[in-house]
Amino acid sequence: MNQVFISARERKILQLLLESDDYYTVKGIAQELEVSERTVHRDLVGVEDILTQYDLILQKKAGVGVQIDGQESSRAELKSYLVDLTITEYTQQERVTLILCKLLESADPIKLVGLANDLKVTVATVSHDLDKAEEWLEKMQLSLIRKRGYGVQVVGAEALKRHAMSSLLALEFNDSDFFTLLKKSIQKKSQATALQSASERLLGLVDRTKLLKVETIVDDVNNELPYMIADSAYIGLIVHLTLAVERIQKGEKIEIDEEYLSTLVNTKEFGFARIIGTKLEESFNVLIPEAEIGYITMHLRGAKLRNTGDYYLEETNYPILVKAKELIRYVDNHLNAGLATNESLLEGLVTHLGPATHRVRQNMNIHNPLLTKIKADYADLFQLLEEALKQTFPGIPIPDEEVGFLVLHFGSALEGRFQHNEVNILAVCSSGIGTSKMLATRLKQELPEIQTIKSASLFELQDEDPESYDLIVSTIPLPDYEGEYIKVNPFLTEEEATRIRSTLQKKSMMKKRSTVEKPKKDKESLFISNDEANIWFSKAGIYSTTVSSVLELFRVNQSEHKKVEKLLEEECMRLEKLNAISHSSEVKGALLKREAISGVGIPETSLALFHTRTPEVKKSVFTIGRLMEPIQRKAMDGSLIEIDTVLLQLAPEDSPVESTEIMSYISSLIIESNESIALFSESNQESIGLYLANKMKSYVEKLLGFKGDD
Repeated sequence: MNQVFISARERKILQLLLESDDYYTVKGIAQELEVSERTVHRDLVGVEDILTQYDLILQKKAGVGVQIDGQESSRAELKSYLVDLTITEYTQQERVTLILCKLLESADPIKLVGLANDLKVTVATVSHDLDKAEEWLEKMQLSLIRKRGYGVQVVGAEALKRHAMSSLLALEFNDSDFFTLLKKSIQKKSQATALQSASERLLGLVDRTKLLKVETIVDDVNNELPYMIADSAYIGLIVHLTLAVERIQKGEKIEIDEEYLSTLVNTKEFGFARIIGTKLEESFNVLIPEAEIGYITMHLRGAKLRNTGDYYLEETNYPILVKAKELIRYVDNHLNAGLATNESLLEGLVTHLGPATHRVRQNMNIHNPLLTKIKADYADLFQLLEEALKQTFPGIPIPDEEVGFLVLHFGSALEGRFQHNEVNILAVCSSGIGTSKMLATRLKQELPEIQTIKSASLFELQDEDPESYDLIVSTIPLPDYEGEYIKVNPFLTEEEATRIRSTLQKKSMMKKRSTVEKPKKDKESLFISNDEANIWFSKAGIYSTTVSSVLELFRVNQSEHKKVEKLLEEECMRLEKLNAISHSSEVKGALLKREAISGVGIPETSLALFHTRTPEVKKSVFTIGRLMEPIQRKAMDGSLIEIDTVLLQLAPEDSPVESTEIMSYISSLIIESNESIALFSESNQESIGLYLANKMKSYVEKLLGFKGDD
């Protein structure tokens, strides 16, 4: 194939169209390139000529946009050519990226003449590009110093500079192609006569061999963590650690607030951060200071991707549960969509909001590659979520990227209607949540015969057995997966749904020819194996024991005390006499210690939820005590509120998952609605006891009847 000259804009347009399976509007391309629509129309003529050489066609639809059509192999060939293309000029966006790379790396001022020579443009052009760079740096809370005779220099805290470097990488690279491109760039010999591409220069922000060593260290520790790290955050953590090693070696020091550091020291993540720090010290022969361990801890806490249920069940996440309920109520009040009882939505929000709120408070941005598409397809919902978040998290600006992920959760809940049947599908996305949930909903809409859709992240894919699924679909390319899969958009186009349906029909025909169909379970949902029966009855036994314990020990006590401490002491002594706990003073101490850490008042109520899991607790407990008069107490959001009702929740330290599910469900019942809050605030023992019994009965029946759709 003949070599063709491709201008910087043509190259950028081709890359945009090749990365998308949908139509791209001329207006959208113009916005991406920061040029006029007329300029894009001119450039599209050259783009068509280039596509012709690769047997590809530029499809144009009036009012819809343009799209590349043709064989996947031809698209891949063109993609590869663009990656290896000798760069002869840069777009403005690429020049700004390259300038930012140089400025962030340099400890000294850089002359404009030097930048102009490197980029093969005039000093005036560089000066204009610096205006764009300065706008971006301000968002990163960094300053750009520009003085005649001095040059230009980025000024700001070391932590903010590292964060800016990580953000640049996140904006350029998708989760799935980061390491592929990185390893390819290590093997590729640079050509002395060619300009370095913006992507290659970005990869140069981190030492590539160091980064791969860090990846090995993080992978080892990741296997020991009690939860999975989201893929995008996994890459962010590796980049942060590599930058940390390089900056430490250059003598750059990071600082952290000592008071905040002391709160991190008591977390589980700090222990794992210490392990990572030790491994880095051994591998690179550097000293990792305490402040660096603190920042590693922050990344781990912002990177949690847990089994949704596990994260939702953690008692320490109750403040997040309260916020999630507030969000759902706000949206439901505006849409009247019956979201208040959507358990899947609540679990998904709690799972996402925990790490998300930590990221926001610590200025740790996350990249959302679907943001533009989400804003276009869910404009009204996006705006509603923005309003809801301003009310739920007053004074905390939530980035559009985070709003976009929350829109996916609500969008999935609003669109989610499905029937169970016989098809099992594995849905893969970069993190295993968010986009895969949206895809799961769309698949169930288009294919009602689907029985199970399991979501998995890119890193979890290697642990899955492909034979267990009728089909694997993915929202991202799977370069290292050799089996058959279909790449789709999370929003699933009609063409993609047709392709999936056709593939499933072919597989179904082959399966009928080669296997004997298993007998279907009848309407009574009989067990199909002894193992299934044993597991079911085991779970049923634990649920029954936990609920019985809660109902047996439950009481509403109109206390004669004015102080919370006295009320807790009285209730713990009663429970010790009933053999529900031992060492009542230890349990009381644990309850007050937890309050000192995070506050227990439920915002905008008169309720306080004291809870703990300790070795001294023998049985699951939920009781209510009412004070003689209201007192001021710290709420979960840090504010001070008047409380008059103390809710006490106790669980054994080694509680099985089934017991934790029940106790977490009780916690969620308290704030389920305004009516439930009023019930727990004012009603008597019989009314609340009966309410709990009926609610838990329905919940357990649902759990025991919910098979195979984890």
